[in-house]
Amino acid sequence: MPRPDPAPSPGRSRRRDIEGLRAVAVLAVLLYHLRVPGLGGGFAGVDVFFVISGFLITGILLREADRTGRVSLRDFWARRARRLLPAALVVVAVTFAAGWVVLPTSSRPELLADVLGSSLYVVNWVLAARSVDYLAEGAGLSPLQHYWSLAVEEQFYLLWPLLVVAGLALAARTGARRRVVLAALLGVVTAASLVWSVVATAQSPQTAYLVTPTRLWELGAGALLAFAVPVLPRLSAATAQVVGSAGLALVLLTVVAVGPGTPWPGTAALLPVLGSALVVAAGTSGHATLAGRLLSLPPLVWVGGISYSLYLVHWPLLVLVEEQRGTLGPVGLAQVGAVTVLLAWLLRRLVEDPVRFSRRLATRPGRSLVAAGAAMALVTGAAGVAWATRPTLGTTTAPGPAALVDDPSAPVWEPVALPRRIYDRTGPVQPDPALARQDVPGYYADGCQVQQGVAEPDPSCVYGDPASSTRVALWGDSKLGQYASAVDAIAAAESWRLELYLKSACSPTVSGATDEDCNAFGREVVRRLLADPPHLVLIGSGGFEAAEREGMVEGARALTDAGIEVVVVDDNAHPDHQAYECAAAHPDDLLACERPPRGTFGRAHLRAVHEATGAPVLDLNPWICPEGDTCPVALGGQLVYRQGSHLTDTYARSLTPFLYRALSDLGLTDAAADDIALDDVPPRPSGGAR
Repeated sequence: MPRPDPAPSPGRSRRRDIEGLRAVAVLAVLLYHLRVPGLGGGFAGVDVFFVISGFLITGILLREADRTGRVSLRDFWARRARRLLPAALVVVAVTFAAGWVVLPTSSRPELLADVLGSSLYVVNWVLAARSVDYLAEGAGLSPLQHYWSLAVEEQFYLLWPLLVVAGLALAARTGARRRVVLAALLGVVTAASLVWSVVATAQSPQTAYLVTPTRLWELGAGALLAFAVPVLPRLSAATAQVVGSAGLALVLLTVVAVGPGTPWPGTAALLPVLGSALVVAAGTSGHATLAGRLLSLPPLVWVGGISYSLYLVHWPLLVLVEEQRGTLGPVGLAQVGAVTVLLAWLLRRLVEDPVRFSRRLATRPGRSLVAAGAAMALVTGAAGVAWATRPTLGTTTAPGPAALVDDPSAPVWEPVALPRRIYDRTGPVQPDPALARQDVPGYYADGCQVQQGVAEPDPSCVYGDPASSTRVALWGDSKLGQYASAVDAIAAAESWRLELYLKSACSPTVSGATDEDCNAFGREVVRRLLADPPHLVLIGSGGFEAAEREGMVEGARALTDAGIEVVVVDDNAHPDHQAYECAAAHPDDLLACERPPRGTFGRAHLRAVHEATGAPVLDLNPWICPEGDTCPVALGGQLVYRQGSHLTDTYARSLTPFLYRALSDLGLTDAAADDIALDDVPPRPSGGAR
């Protein structure tokens, strides 16, 4: 029978310098989120936590392996469950309940997904799947998004012990030294993760920040340090002094020197990771150091003791308070900080410690695992019930923009007189406002929205009739991409091969963009189109920088000078607020959400392209914001906007006949305008657009 897992005591085996380092890490994160000036790199506190966790957990596993020759997975996971799950699940449950009341109803699908992901410790992957950068325009902050780091750690705690067990078995089979085998296995995983982190951060920083493979090396760095514990006492006092001071300086330098614009983790994360490892190494040497004395100051040790609860509580409290009261000033942020410390202390005293140090649970590891599973099932079950009753995207039956047409049988469609008379006054609308952010073209699911940091188009992003020799290209950002479903339907009807050259937050430009990868992407698109000229290129953009205008003109002129037909798709008007959130809040008075259109760089840029090249402008705004001075939130039973300035895919699909007729009027289609009817609207596919 395995030896029972003894109940630890609150003061047992606690290194004061590590508690102080924890305090530095959590204070960096807290003050960064409270927007304290000069701490732009405070998010790196999470990287410090990763190193500490890797070091401590690996030390536990190595000592058990040295003592018994094996590792008890049951005992290890039971200890982790008692330590981490109670406080984490309490915060998830409270945030779930408070968020359901405080957050807009349009945020509930994401809240449910994040509750489920946080409870099951996979929320980092949930957030990564949602982190397509430009799709996040205007989306509210998740009150549980900080659980991504807990998910990474828990996945490490699941996988690393399994690797240790495999390594011990390999060592026993081959006669090799246990620590050598384990260090080699860990070294390979850590090195591979670091390489992956550097590459992924350069290519897709939004997802690289969150996913486990790009972060394992940080935990691995701490874990590898645990293998060096036997030799660290050989450091001289002077060396330990230098190592500790340098390490603490690197951590503090990261907090003040880097910022949110720094690609992360990648190579930049080496600063706090190396710094944290040096601090821990100096403390392990047994010599007194200046860094160790500073980190062992009682206030820092106390904060380090509540650091886990502090991390759990601070973010949902800040998000939910600002959702209720608006953006806080310095006084309000200071109050949130003070309340955070109080709640963290209470959470530690009332939840963390009673469960963690429960002798009844500690002496029965199986009981700990059963209790943990039951608690997770309770929270996920509640979220699952709510998830099962959520609205879903379905077949669209409302007419949408067709309701604006005065005479559907006329050779030229004209809007009705006084369009505002037919603006939707009450719901329901399609899609449900709660699903607005999910109502996107299928090419996103196909991975065909090129992300920031990537300068190469994806040649596999082909739609319509892929075998056709008549090629049509879409070149722009997601403001043009919002019409992808409509253009795909037209391409299928016309037997066109449709190629997508769509990149997040990048106008169709070859120069002038702040992000050089936008310029490089545009130059590569022009090179490919000139090398194999298509039948037609549609360009469009929401516009970003005034300096991009000349680059857009230059790129379009290169195409038109080569005899390629270019059509400019004008930027759509949009209200100056989150229309879908307003629709969710005012289902019985949708006219309360009517707003003046927001001016955009996009229209000016695109008109400049028209004036410089003669490329015709295709303007769908009469069917989107027909009055011009105000934009409706819903038309013909359809919700017009998702987040920011984007149209819902439902509404964009319903614009298909209008877009088709406009292209026909330019002589670019085989179909005559009279052959195109208002009900020629493509249905929503069950999967992606392909």
